[in-house]
This record gives sequence, C-alpha cells and structure tokens, in this order.
Amino acid sequence: MPIDEMAARKKESHSGNEPKESFRRRLHRKLTNHFKFIVFDEAMFHEVFSLRLRPMNIVILLAVATLVLVGGTILLLRYTSLKTYVITDDIPVLRRQTVHLLTQVDTLETRLMQNEAYLAVLRDILAGDVAPEKMQDSVFVDSVSKNAQQFIWASAQDSAFRRQVEQRQMEALQAAVTTRSMQVLSVPVRGAVMAAPYDPSTDHLWIDLSAPANTPIFAVASGTVIYRDWTPESGNVLVISHPGNMSTVYKNVGLTQKHPGDRVSQGELIATTGLGASATSNPVVRFELWIDGASVDPQDYINFGM
Repeated sequence: MPIDEMAARKKESHSGNEPKESFRRRLHRKLTNHFKFIVFDEAMFHEVFSLRLRPMNIVILLAVATLVLVGGTILLLRYTSLKTYVITDDIPVLRRQTVHLLTQVDTLETRLMQNEAYLAVLRDILAGDVAPEKMQDSVFVDSVSKNAQQFIWASAQDSAFRRQVEQRQMEALQAAVTTRSMQVLSVPVRGAVMAAPYDPSTDHLWIDLSAPANTPIFAVASGTVIYRDWTPESGNVLVISHPGNMSTVYKNVGLTQKHPGDRVSQGELIATTGLGASATSNPVVRFELWIDGASVDPQDYINFGM
C-alpha cells in the first residue's frame, strides 16, 4: 500500500475519533470571529474604506439602538401630544362627554325655542293680533299654558341661581365689614400736632403729624411690612398691609429697623421721627390710610384727640 494512501487513511481515522464541537462553542466562535468590511472601487481597483467587525459587536450595537429607539418612543408618547393620536384609552371618556354636552345643548335649544314661542304669543296677545275666537280654542290655551309653565320653571331656576350668587356676595361683604369694624386703630404718633388735614380736593391724601425729633412711631394695627424705601420727595417710606384689605403708609420717617416681610403687631414701634427742616421746627410725618385700594381720611377711623 502506498505511503500516501496509508497517511490519508490514518488521518481519516484520527479525525473520526475527535469529539463533536458543542453548539455553545460553535456560537461563541462564530460571534467572535473577525470579519472585514471593505468598500472597493472597481474602476480604480482601489480600496475606499474598510472596517474590521465581529458579529458580537453588531449584536450589541443593534441592541443599544433598539433600547434608545424604544425609550425615545415611550418618552414622546408620555410627555407630548402624540399620546392623543396613538393611545386611544381616553376616546370612550371623550365620547361620553361629547354626548353629554350635545344633550345639554339640545335641551337648552328646546327650552329657548319654547320660551321664544311663548313670548311671541304674549306679544301677539298684548298687541291684539290674536283673534278672540282663537283665544277660546282649547288647543291654543293648552299650548300657551304649557309654555308658560316651562318659562316660569326656567325663570325660577335663574332667579334661584341669582339669589345664591347675591347671598354669597353679601356674606363676603359682611365678613369684610365685620373684620374691619372689629379693628380699633391706634394713633401712629402719640402727642403729635396735626400740621395739615386730609384734603382730597387738593390731592392732599394724607395728614401731616408734627412731633419732636426721635418721637416713636407705632403701627396702627397688626400686619406685614410690604415696602420700605427712600425717595427724594417723601424721605424714608414704610408701607404696612393689614387684614380687611387695608394698608397704612408712613412717609418722611427717621430711623426704622423694619424690612419687607416683617410681621408687626398693633402698637409696635416701627420707626421714629426724623429731623426737622430747621433747628427750630419739628419733623412732619405724612400718614396715609387706604381701604379697598382707595384713600380715606384717617380721622374717620382713628381718634387723634385733636
């Protein structure tokens, strides 16, 4: 037997005895094998682009792209208006609401037509356009009576709703008046002399209180400081908001330690008077009282004892 034939048979016998490769190993080998992706220019016989790839990398890339695509789609459907075009869970609810609204509109149209017909009949009767024999007709009388009852029922509903709204407005007004009437306002500057009264005809919307320098200035009621600033016309200005839609303004004051947001109690020291225009004159504090956004005379609410 030739040596080559013997070698070939020996090789075949050895290959037949080798164990069969498992599926997991074959899959791992196929996924980890390297491949080369080449873009080749046939006209120039030149390699334009090449890329080494493994099937495992392609699988991972496709999985990441799928997750990004699915996540982006979920976010778009959850936080944008596309939800109404794709997810139809709310359609039955919207359909029921639409039917309910259409029913209400139809009912209102029917009542409106009945009321208009009744008013038209009344106008004809008052104008004398209805014949006497027709007024004795039982069908005509029943029609007018039925329309009148429906008209009166609708009017009664409107009247009840109007009374309810008016009652709530009166209760709110009464509560505001009661809150304001329970407030007894204190004198802002004790022992001060009124240098000028309240006179809205001359746009003098405050009273001038003259007192010696460094005289204490007190809050007329409990409230919250909402403004503090200095202006060339009014000097140091302090504004306090009080319950009952009331606010007080103190202008041309001296030293103050209050700031916007500070809570003050009635009779609490909020500032002192400043210096006078001259060595022989006392400083003047301008005091304003505002209720419901309108300026009022402080003497109508505070007993200055003058």
